[in-house]
Amino acid sequence: MRGGSITSSSPALVEGEVVLQGDEVVRALLTAVAALEDLGKVGPDSPMALSTLEEIAFELGRMGSGEGRRFLDVLDRVAAAEPDRAAWIRDVPSALGLEWI
Repeated sequence: MRGGSITSSSPALVEGEVVLQGDEVVRALLTAVAALEDLGKVGPDSPMALSTLEEIAFELGRMGSGEGRRFLDVLDRVAAAEPDRAAWIRDVPSALGLEWI
């Protein structure tokens, strides 16, 4: 699925509330990263999980600095909404080795 930016932060009006688009996609990405991290630690599928994490890092690493900044902004919003996982969420780019942080 290639195409537009996954971290678009255009506001949309949903039933009287402003919702920033892109947050859902980042939440889905975080769910996948968390599952792959767990699979990478144990089990017969750990090489595949680690390879998939590397591919995610590669694709995210292709973002320019502006896109990277928008991605980090969405991560900050998601982290603020999930205080129990905030530190992990904010550390995902660094854990994936992304250089535009």
